[in-house]
Amino acid sequence: MNKKSFPKITKRIILYIVLADIILCSIVFATSYLSFNRQFREQYDESIMEICAAARECLNPDDFPLYRETKETDAAYDIVNKNLQNFVDRFDLNMIYVSAVDAPDYTHIFYFYDPTGKNFKYKPYPLGHEENYIQKDYNASTKRVFEEGATIVRHTFKTRSGSHITAQLPVYDSDGKIVAVIGAQKSIQQFVNARRAFVRFVIITALIFAAGFVLLFTSYFNFRFIKPILIITNETNRFASFNGEPSDKLLSIKNTDELGTLAHSVYQMEEKISDNIEALNRMTIETAEALASAIDAKDTYTHGHSTRVADYARKIARNAGMPEEECRIIFLSALLHDVGKIGIPNNIINKHGKLTDKEYEVIKTHPVIGKQILTNITQTPHISDGAYYHHERYDGEGYPKGLSAKTIPAIGRIIAIADAYDAMTSKRSYRDPLPQDVVRTEIEKGIGSQFDPEYGKIMLQLIDEDKDYKMREMPEEEELI
Repeated sequence: MNKKSFPKITKRIILYIVLADIILCSIVFATSYLSFNRQFREQYDESIMEICAAARECLNPDDFPLYRETKETDAAYDIVNKNLQNFVDRFDLNMIYVSAVDAPDYTHIFYFYDPTGKNFKYKPYPLGHEENYIQKDYNASTKRVFEEGATIVRHTFKTRSGSHITAQLPVYDSDGKIVAVIGAQKSIQQFVNARRAFVRFVIITALIFAAGFVLLFTSYFNFRFIKPILIITNETNRFASFNGEPSDKLLSIKNTDELGTLAHSVYQMEEKISDNIEALNRMTIETAEALASAIDAKDTYTHGHSTRVADYARKIARNAGMPEEECRIIFLSALLHDVGKIGIPNNIINKHGKLTDKEYEVIKTHPVIGKQILTNITQTPHISDGAYYHHERYDGEGYPKGLSAKTIPAIGRIIAIADAYDAMTSKRSYRDPLPQDVVRTEIEKGIGSQFDPEYGKIMLQLIDEDKDYKMREMPEEEELI
């Protein structure tokens, strides 16, 4: 991959981890939130109920009928009212109220006591204050107190008087009759604020935990599973694309599980395939060399010609920066570039004198014959290009198609230079190999007309580097040294 990015499998694992983390954090948050609320209820419910019950002990319920009838206070009333006010101030209550609520709807209220807190915005009602009050939760809880003697705790949130908790208890006279209800109300805004802070704390903690969880487990999965899988995948893709040597990266996977076994199995498989490919390539080259020798043997004056042309062509291709696989194909194609001469009569190929026009036309058919023969090799489809195009000229004066410049395949332009170079540096019946400086001059003259400029310059470089003039057909006595 040219561009660094997260592999799909990494993205998928991160997604699964994030989903698992969300579920886990949600469970932790819900559990914590419910636990927080439960503890609040238990603590606040118990506290407000105890306050309300203690305040009820200050009352003298047997006096309530008189207060209700006269609506006048006395010394005993003032003492109770003062004690109730002390409860309000001491425990920071909104209010404590003692009232009678009449059946059947329990909406008509008669107040006995109603001391309020300093910070409570409603003024206390005096003894005898009556009103019709309809509030669903209040009326329902008060009805239960009077009819069932129930003890009630109510939690009210986000009302105009704020969020508060209220306890309601029945008030009994000496005969055991319920004559009033006492209620104690306390603000729980601090709890609401604390709960909001708790929620923020849990969310921030969950996010930090989630980030750490994702980072930790992603790193672990990446090191333990994803990285080995990617090494195996990339290596098999590389090997499948280039048929190269097995990579030691596979041996760097130290897993002792199935991934480690798979990596070593892939490495062994690549070793065997590489060996088989190498053997197959060697056999292909040896077969091509044998065929090239047979072709050269047909021509009395071209001993070793095809092998030398193939060697020169490969050097040109490598110096041009072509991939090694392409250089290999050029080498094979150059080995077989004259295979079409099989179809040319021996008397024409080995004729000592000058060829007639008709004989020359016959000779010019060998590229076409070569292409027909090599086209049947489907595993290396471009191998026939060398045979077909090696007599084309850069200026378009060649044959068999008369192509010019870059319309001639690169393999044909390379072999054309290599072929011409070997023709000048090989022994003929009428001359020995030409001197190196003469060969260089001829190549230089042909650049742009007979030869491709790029490959022609590379050939000149090769000549300049060949200080001892070894790139030529060696006499037999020199070959034996």
